[in-house]
Parts: sequence; structure tokens; C-alpha cells
Amino acid sequence: MDAEESEIYQAINSFPGSGRRFEKLAENLYSDYGHHPVEIQATLQMAKELSNDVVLVYQPHQNVRQHEIIDQYTDDIFRDANEIYWLPTYLTRENPDLPTLTPQQLAKNIDKEKVHFAELDDSLWQEITAAKNSGKLVLCMGAGTIDGWIREQLAKN
Repeated sequence: MDAEESEIYQAINSFPGSGRRFEKLAENLYSDYGHHPVEIQATLQMAKELSNDVVLVYQPHQNVRQHEIIDQYTDDIFRDANEIYWLPTYLTRENPDLPTLTPQQLAKNIDKEKVHFAELDDSLWQEITAAKNSGKLVLCMGAGTIDGWIREQLAKN
């Protein structure tokens, strides 16, 4: 192996892996970067293998993208979540002429019995804490502010 190959080999072996892919933050509490329906479905399937009671806290990413994928949000994508806390979309690099879709509009094709509309606030943290402490697996998904908020809550509490 020459020097260049050696450097490549060393770089690959020292790579820490992809962060925020089903990352365990605390007992029964996970964070994941997924924000596209296919990623959501695959991650929920994995969560369901660990627990029969999965609570999803989901923050959609980019209003522009939500307009493109709104019809993909169906019961089938979310079938492995027993409960869903649906947050407002994390807005970034937006088209100001495009109306912002509400959580209610985005979740229109999902079983209303399992969807709760929420904000990143103390009330949601209480729900998350109660769920994880009762043995439910809580999965926080999104590419916006949700991960930082969860970590802040863990540090404070």
C-alpha cells in the first residue's frame, strides 16, 4: 500500500459514522435526521423492532419540500408509530410566494386518532418524558431545530 492508499485507509477507519441516524440520547429516547417519507418509514420500522410502543415527534423540513411531498404523508408511512406529535415545519431557504403548509394540512391523510399537533415547548417535553419513562420508545425526527431542542431539554432536566 502506498502513502496515498494508507491515508485513505486511515481516513475511512477514523470516520465516526453518520450522526443523528437513530442516535440514542437517553433511555427510550432517540434522535434521527430523517425528514423524507421513505426515511421516516424505514426508521419507524427499525424502532418498531425495538419496541411495540413507538412515539414519533416529527418536525418537517422546508415548506418548499412539503409542497412536493404532502401526498406521500399517509398512514402507510407512519404505520409503525403508535402516536405522532407533529410540529410546525422548520422553515429555511423558503419561497416567500409559497403559502406555508400547516401541520394539520400535512397530516390530513394520517389517522387523526394518533396525531397530536405540538410545539417545541414545556408541554411537549412533559409528554416526551412521560412516554419514555413509561417504557415507550420516543423517536424525534427532523433536520431542523428538534435535535438541538431535545438535547437542551435533556441538559436542563
